Amino acid sequence: MKKITLIFLLFLFFSVNCSFAQVNNTTEVTLFGKKKIIKEGSLIRCATTEYEEYLKSKNPNRLSTTEFEQWIAPKIIIEKEKRRNTSKVLKQNAVITIPVVVHVIHNGDIIGTNENIFDQQVISQIQVLNEDFRKKAGTPGFNTNPVGADVEIEFALAKRDPSGILSNGIDRVDLGQQSWSTDEINSFVKPRTQWNPEKYLNIWVVKFTENDLLGYAQFPSTSGLPGINADEGPANTDGVVIGYSFFGSSSYFPGGTYVTDYDKGRTTSHEMGHWLGLRHIWGDGGCDVDDFCADTPNSGQENQGCPTGVDSCPLSPGLDMIENYMDYTNDACMNIFTADQKTRMITVMNNSIRRVSLKTSDALVPGVTFANDAMTMILNLNINCSKNFSPVIKIINKGTSPLTQASIQYGIDNQNLQTYNWTGNLANNESQDITLNSLTTTEGNHNFNSTIISTNGTTDQNASNNSSTINFDISNSLNYSSNTVNFSLQLDHYGTETTWKLTNTAGNILYDGGPYTDTGNETGPLPALINTSFNLPNNDCYTFTIFDSQGDGICCDYGDGFYTLKTPTDQVIVSSGAFEGAESTKFSINSLSTNEVKNLNSIYLYPNPTSNILNIVVENKLEAPEAYTIVNSLGQIIKSKKIESEEDLHVNVSNLTQGIYFLKLSRNQSETNTIRFIKK
Repeated sequence: MKKITLIFLLFLFFSVNCSFAQVNNTTEVTLFGKKKIIKEGSLIRCATTEYEEYLKSKNPNRLSTTEFEQWIAPKIIIEKEKRRNTSKVLKQNAVITIPVVVHVIHNGDIIGTNENIFDQQVISQIQVLNEDFRKKAGTPGFNTNPVGADVEIEFALAKRDPSGILSNGIDRVDLGQQSWSTDEINSFVKPRTQWNPEKYLNIWVVKFTENDLLGYAQFPSTSGLPGINADEGPANTDGVVIGYSFFGSSSYFPGGTYVTDYDKGRTTSHEMGHWLGLRHIWGDGGCDVDDFCADTPNSGQENQGCPTGVDSCPLSPGLDMIENYMDYTNDACMNIFTADQKTRMITVMNNSIRRVSLKTSDALVPGVTFANDAMTMILNLNINCSKNFSPVIKIINKGTSPLTQASIQYGIDNQNLQTYNWTGNLANNESQDITLNSLTTTEGNHNFNSTIISTNGTTDQNASNNSSTINFDISNSLNYSSNTVNFSLQLDHYGTETTWKLTNTAGNILYDGGPYTDTGNETGPLPALINTSFNLPNNDCYTFTIFDSQGDGICCDYGDGFYTLKTPTDQVIVSSGAFEGAESTKFSINSLSTNEVKNLNSIYLYPNPTSNILNIVVENKLEAPEAYTIVNSLGQIIKSKKIESEEDLHVNVSNLTQGIYFLKLSRNQSETNTIRFIKK
């Protein structure tokens, strides 16, 4: 694409921010800490100017695009000449393989749930990259365009981690947070989790706080320009970031989580082009702005969907190359890197810092193994409202010897640990799922951990993969004083997208609703608030689920919708509205009678919450209790004691697990009062 004007865009980093909307309206998004108004119904897959401003504010010495092109232009000439003088055989032998580590960033979800995607979804993405960059015949990455090129770059998941241990190149990291802003990713996620960028191409798969973001990449760095300060760029942010539902291919792994039209892995192919120095085919400007590749026809702007016969620059030869990976078209429409784009990427791989070093990385040399090495992985906790659950874990033989025995220690919050002694016969990389004994927990945030403490009757030789931990929350399993639950629903303007249901433990639908009616006017008032009540039997577990068929919840782009479940005393079970395709909440009804649960004017507890001693304070000695009983949230009696002295009013609860309890105080065998307390 021969063009005249260069605009100041970026050098050391490159970003692609993507948004996804439904209808013609405007909304406000935050890109790298700054607000931006976008038109809903349009597709914004790159915010290069915003990211450049962000990076330039962090580092005033960053080079301009003009300076970068001055540096790379003579190297491209040398590369072209070198390739002209190289035999075809040598060209084939010169294929570059880039070692990749994929960091799956999650918050403790079971593998295959939400952002903690399956291994197969990761593997499908590597397959797409290799098909696209190698123009492989018989795949979606093949094309017959005369300028379509086999880039001669391949990607492979790393076979060793930075410590030299055998790896599959997939690094699952629980950072205890579900979603991340672009600022948080650059300042926290990347530096904390990155593997050496001189040996690995780092790809982070995350859930963005900006739900309409697809991904972004860091442009290649270099140095040595005369008169310019050397600026290699922050190494600890180098790599590519992709939203988890845009990573991988539904064609190769249908069991993954994807968004329609962006489910063939081309977001990553696009970002990888940026990581290797490519610009968008319209040069991030118009018909007079260059992308520095002569074989991509002029384009006046990005293209979306799958258009045909587009000529946005009629005064220049050629139609828009909507099938180029560096346009914005749907995944299924992309299949071309051109010869000039190839030359540019090979030049970067042969010259740019942290790119050229990947060619000599040892990351694809298999790491060390051990004879006795077992690995554990948590698959499912099987939690329900009764707070009783039977965890399912996977044991994997990573050692070279057959795995015939393992002792596994497990428990909640590292308390009351149990041991499971497994026996069997697993060859290398074979695995078996194990259902552990039932555990009981309390309301609140907890973690479950399983750790291998011995393998084949001896010490496991690789402690780095012995332990697996998952966080979970039992925040909605509360005891209520009423079996009535009040439901309020404020729809947005698109009521036809909303449905909901309430089910019991057996999965029977007790109540449901929707779809509703659209308002037909986005600027008009929202529909009337819907109110109803559920009468629920005691001692059962209930699941409330709300669905949005378009995957954008009921708040806030198309009206400030919300839903709330409350008790008659306004105790909130759940209140939300900003979700994606669906949102579920479990809760239980284990009500204590109304005349039991009340706070006495003359008796109170302190401190509450407490972690050690719970003090019973009796202001009116005539109402002094004669005994107390501690009951957990399941109604089970934990401890009973007669109150015979002042010392008995100081209750030691240090041995209780964290959660909500009830202290039942009784006197004269007929008066019973209950006070709720929290063990922290």
